[in-house]
Amino acid sequence: MGLIVPVSVLIPISVAVVKYRQVDRVLLLIFYYLLLDGAVDLFAIILADHAVNNLPLLHIYTILEFLLLSFFYIKILKDPLARNIIKFLMVLFPLICIINFTFFQSIFRFNTYTRPLEVLIVMAYSLTYFAQANEANDVKAWSGNSLIWVNIGILLYFSGALFVYSFSNLTTAYTSPKYKLLNLFIWNIHASLLLSMYLLFSWGFYICRKT
Repeated sequence: MGLIVPVSVLIPISVAVVKYRQVDRVLLLIFYYLLLDGAVDLFAIILADHAVNNLPLLHIYTILEFLLLSFFYIKILKDPLARNIIKFLMVLFPLICIINFTFFQSIFRFNTYTRPLEVLIVMAYSLTYFAQANEANDVKAWSGNSLIWVNIGILLYFSGALFVYSFSNLTTAYTSPKYKLLNLFIWNIHASLLLSMYLLFSWGFYICRKT
């Protein structure tokens, strides 16, 4: 959970680098998202090894992750209303994050308010894209569509992570062995979902053909 999964981000990054000339420009946003993810994980591990609280990184990462994924969905969604809503949220959500860590949840605590909110919004993006893609009603086209596989990865990870983020403070607030085991179990689920997303991204990059 602490090493194998963070390092596994190199799998989709490596596939994207090898297939770089075939990767669609829109999918490059996912490549940049993976680079951000890997860099933040690396810094978080370094800070933890030096006994430094790394949660401020998570607050910053939440904003950057949201902006990158929002920009990605602006590019792939065709509905003007949906795109305008996303543009509005790209301004509103970072402000909510800043207000949260300034007045409500310390930047040195897990952001259990804004993290689940981000997850719900990204899930809405993902479902909107599936609704758009479903209009084609072509299973073969779906199986060969890189964006579909990337979107499946995003929806799988974020839908599972909603539970983890919502209850992380609850499970870490108690020191009994029972709650420690529960917390470990929950974060192992999170790690498995993250690994699944990376593998789905890898497949998306692998079958990608520049249009």
